[in-house]
Formats: sequence, structure tokens, C-alpha cells
Amino acid sequence: MIRPAELLADDGTVNQRFTGAPCYDRYTLRGDPGGEVWAPATVYHGFRYLQVEGLPGDPAPDTVRGEVMRTANARAGGFSCSSDLLNGIHRIIDRAVQGNMFSVLTDCPHREKLGWLEQAHLVFPVVAGGYDVAAYYRKLVRDMADAQTGEGLVPGIAPEYTVFEDKFRDDANWGGALVLAPWHLYRTYGDTTTLRTHYPDMLRYLGHLHSRSDDGLLLHHGLADWIAFDNSTPRAVTATYAHQRIAAALGDIAEAIGRSDAAAAHRRLADRVARAFHTEFFDPVRHTYGSGSQACDALALEMGAVPAEEVTAVLDHLVDTVRAADSHITVGEVALPALLRVLSAHERDDVVADLLSRTDGPSYGYQLAHGATALTERWDGPTRGSSQNHFMLGAASEWLTGSLAGLRQAADSVAYERIVVRPAPVGGLTWASAWYETPRGRASVAWHRKPDAFRLTVTLPPGAPSRVEMPLPGGGRDVREVEPGTWEFTAPGDWTVR
Repeated sequence: MIRPAELLADDGTVNQRFTGAPCYDRYTLRGDPGGEVWAPATVYHGFRYLQVEGLPGDPAPDTVRGEVMRTANARAGGFSCSSDLLNGIHRIIDRAVQGNMFSVLTDCPHREKLGWLEQAHLVFPVVAGGYDVAAYYRKLVRDMADAQTGEGLVPGIAPEYTVFEDKFRDDANWGGALVLAPWHLYRTYGDTTTLRTHYPDMLRYLGHLHSRSDDGLLLHHGLADWIAFDNSTPRAVTATYAHQRIAAALGDIAEAIGRSDAAAAHRRLADRVARAFHTEFFDPVRHTYGSGSQACDALALEMGAVPAEEVTAVLDHLVDTVRAADSHITVGEVALPALLRVLSAHERDDVVADLLSRTDGPSYGYQLAHGATALTERWDGPTRGSSQNHFMLGAASEWLTGSLAGLRQAADSVAYERIVVRPAPVGGLTWASAWYETPRGRASVAWHRKPDAFRLTVTLPPGAPSRVEMPLPGGGRDVREVEPGTWEFTAPGDWTVR
């Protein structure tokens, strides 16, 4: 008897509480002295521990070996730095991506194995940053279109093997993957075929959202900021954020496939939703949105709902809420990518570095400190239970490669024609590096900080000139256009880590 599990009970036996019990395989040994190879024919297991019963003798460390399985998407990127903690965060996120990369991007490999859709776009930069998923995601988008109902609704899972209740079936941050995943495919790989093929499906989904909206607002829609420590964020904030992102993406999609009139209409809708969001949720006294949570401010800033004259004040409020939480993340999976991107875009990578340096809960470091070998479902997953192999909170890897190491695609680029190298040497690190196999060839960046100089090495694949934003010791950056090739830059000065 072979019993898989992610956790152990107090007596050392497997704990299948969050796996679905009883879960076991039964195999009869042939007695082959050279060893035996067997795998179940109709199922695979996600596990950290195996309890093997009925062996003919005492086991040795190599008595049983397992085969690691996942979809054969080629490795496409990597990251490392001088911090064991940050390397560990990247490692457990990557392990969770691998563990859930099967015929669909699963919710967890041991229990549901369902294709919950919010992960497909919220964590796309992390999945695609590690693996070539150009063909894989085209298949995922077809699954979404196949699951779409006649009324235009895209359910929370695809394929829709089971029908969930309303809020689990109909949330714009889940169903919106039908629009946002193809947009990511286009931006990353230049795939216009998927945009053209599924544009009519996207319009039907937008029509569904229109039927649920109140002048652009989705007031009673969905799951809110799922798995947040701070549950004060109104679900209308996260749902309306998704509505705006979908409309904005449709504007860009329509433009990319040559439908300029439709693009203008989608962009007007996106602007109207953003204005409605501001009117409904802005608190002019506290300079914040909704409940004042980290999530509310981050989502408002990322969707462009904050008027220019209020951006600094809202950003300050966001940073204050982070500091008030002792530099802990309190958001859930919907707001997490926005939180990290907004802070980085506004030159507050130092705040992100502080968030990722924590080892007490809630934090990534808490998971590592308590023995996690893959990213867990909840911020305090190793001690709370639930799934021990979930990639939905994996947005930190996007910041590690795109901001800390500084390797990212230019905002106006498609298929990495233009790259921006903009490292952020924060958090006391002395070096960091990242690489990515773009559709045009490998791009890489490596920086080293010594007390008297900062050195940056950049390799750019064929394409248009890219931008290198070299940090300077007194603040500011030396910005220059750089042709494809390998380049080295040095900024002398006082780089002492303080």
C-alpha cells in the first residue's frame, strides 16, 4: 500500500486531511531482485511524503524513488542573487509552477487538479518567465472558450468539470482570463492568431460583464481579494478593477488586430469604469480607496483611477499601510501582482525588498522558515494547512527578475523587440542576475555592487535598440539607448551598503 500526502501527523504517519482521504495505490511486488517500476495508469499524485506499507524488509533511503512529472514546456528563464532568502522564495515559486503545470494549470496537484483561471493571467509573467508556454497557453485559451456559456459567462474553471455556485463560477478576475491571457500571449510571443480567433468570444464576455455592471461598477460580483490576510477589501473593488483591465486590454487587442474604431470604444469604456471606480471608492480626507487596505490603493493606482494630483498622496498612504503592518503583505492573490508592480513603478523597490525580507507571518519567508518546499496556498500555509503546492501567490518572482535583477520588456514592445534593463540594487544585496529566452534569443543581465563601484553586464538579442537605466550612487539613473549585443557598464562611487 502506498499513501501519498503533503503533511505528516504528529505520530509521523501521513496526514491526508487536505489531500482527500483515503488516497492510496495498491501494488503487489513481483519479487524482481533488480527492482520494479510501476506507476498508476489513470492518476498522478502531488505529495511530499509517501507512506509505504507491506514491504518485505526494512527500507533504505533508495528503496523507493519517484518520477517527477509535468508538461514538457522547456525552461526559458532563471534568476539568482546574493540572498539565500530571495533565492529560496524564487525556488519554491518555481517548484509550485512545475507541480501544477499539467494539461491545465492546476489549482493543486494533490486534491482538485482543476484549472482555476485567475492564475493563468495574474501569474502569467512568472509562468512564462520560467518556461516556454507559447503553445501551452494557446491550448488553455481554447479550454476557456470551450467552457464559455451561451450567455457569454466564462466559468471560474476550464474545462468546467463541475459547476460551482455563483461567486466561484462568475468572477471577472477569473473569467477575464479569456481576454487577459491572450493579451499576454501577444505581448510575450507576438501571437495575433489567438487574438483574432477569440476576439468574438472576448466581446461576448464583455457583454456578460455589462449585464452585471452598474454604470461600469461590479458591485456584487465574485470572490474579492482571495486568500488575503486583510479581508476588508470590498469585492466590488477587485471586481471593478478586473472590469477596467478587461476593457483596457480589449482596446489594445482591437488595435493589434486592426480594429481601430472598436479599440477607441473599448478604451472609452475603460476610462469610464476607472472614473466610476474613483467616484465610488475614493476617500479625499484619507487619500485612499475603499477600506484603505493595501489592496484597495494598489488596485486603484495600477488601473489608473487615481487623478494625477492625488497619486503621490495615495502612494504615501499605501506605503504607510505597509509600514503599519511591519512590512508584511496583507493582500491576496488578486492584488499581489498590482502591489509589487505599483511600488516598483513608483521607485519604492525598497518597500518591496522589505516585504520579501520578512520571515514571520504573513510572508514568503515564513513559509521557508517552516519547511515549505513549494509555495503554499496561504501565506501561513505550512502551519495552517491547506495545499502545500500552489503557485497563485507567486508574483514575487516577477519582481525578482523584472525589478531587482532589472530584466523586462519595454512597455511599448511586442515579442521582446525592445528590452528595458533597470536594476534595483536594494535590500543590501551585493549581486543579482537573470536571463530569459525571448523569441529573438537570450537576454541576460548581471550586476555586482562593491563599496566603490556598481558593475552591470547586459546581453541583448537581435531587435531594436533597448534602454539601459544604470543606477547611480547618489540616486538617479544614467539612461542610454543600447544596440543588441553584450555590454558592460560601471558606475564608480560610494556604494557602501548601509
